Amino acid sequence: MGTFHLNDLPKKKRIQMIGEFYDMIGSLKNRAEVRLFLKDLLMPDEIATLMRRIEVAVLLNAGFTYAQISQILRVGKGKITNVQKTLLKEGDGYKMIIKRLLENRKKRLEKIIKKNKIQRFSFEKLKKQYPLHFLLPNLFNKIAEKLEEGSIDEKEILLFTPSLTSFRIENNKKRNKKRDEKK
Repeated sequence: MGTFHLNDLPKKKRIQMIGEFYDMIGSLKNRAEVRLFLKDLLMPDEIATLMRRIEVAVLLNAGFTYAQISQILRVGKGKITNVQKTLLKEGDGYKMIIKRLLENRKKRLEKIIKKNKIQRFSFEKLKKQYPLHFLLPNLFNKIAEKLEEGSIDEKEILLFTPSLTSFRIENNKKRNKKRDEKK
């Protein structure tokens, strides 16, 4: 049995086949259905490969160099070049999904930050009950909150992805070190 090649089909059949695939994707109603379908259709490594392409597109779109992307994502220059060609030639699909992905990442980051603040709530309650005892720490916290307002920068949103955990940890250490040096 030979390998199937889409271009071996007559043009009308190719268009019909691709159209039906788009219709199937479009018929999925929510994230759970998309997950079920893609889990059955693709192997985990195939999903990861597709997501890596999107990550490359995000970083290219943000102006990262090939060398930076290669170092951050540990992908070859060939993959970066292929994504770059698509972005330059067409890229509307990438651009649409990049915008949505970054919006979702920003929302997730904001939730994480809010959750971390809530976890400190019990200590915060004590500080409110005994304001004079915690006067100095309260002042420092107010100053820190003012400085942190809007502190989620675009680069942090771009790099908020599971595959960049080690890069993020290094970046946070550098940022904390700089912050400590300023004090």
